[in-house]
Amino acid sequence: MDCKTWVFIGNRIFTMEEENFISEQMKRFLSQWKSHGQPLEAKGYCLKQAALVLIANERDVQASGCSIDKINHWVRSLGESMGIDFFDRFNVLVENEDGVWTLERFNPQNANKAITANLTSSNELNRLLNLKISIL
Repeated sequence: MDCKTWVFIGNRIFTMEEENFISEQMKRFLSQWKSHGQPLEAKGYCLKQAALVLIANERDVQASGCSIDKINHWVRSLGESMGIDFFDRFNVLVENEDGVWTLERFNPQNANKAITANLTSSNELNRLLNLKISIL
């Protein structure tokens, strides 16, 4: 099943303490996230200590404009409190030859293999990460 996906890539790597803090805050946000009063089935996680990934199963309840605005507001507020810019769309994650994902600036050479903020499909994210799992 393909799910709606939002990726926010930071401008630096998170410390382990920051990643734990972000994960706790994300769980709290997603447990209360609603669309037109209906709870959304969603999960979130930190990816490669550099990005936030939020995934919503829109089978029963679709994310509305207001609920999407809430994601952006939450991520912006979180980033400001931590000194991380999650809204520079030129930050990407790219897998190098050794299989290590690195935080880089977008360029045409890494376009086909980069995880970017434009990624909106959980299936595409799984393909790039070479995963064979269902997120939700």
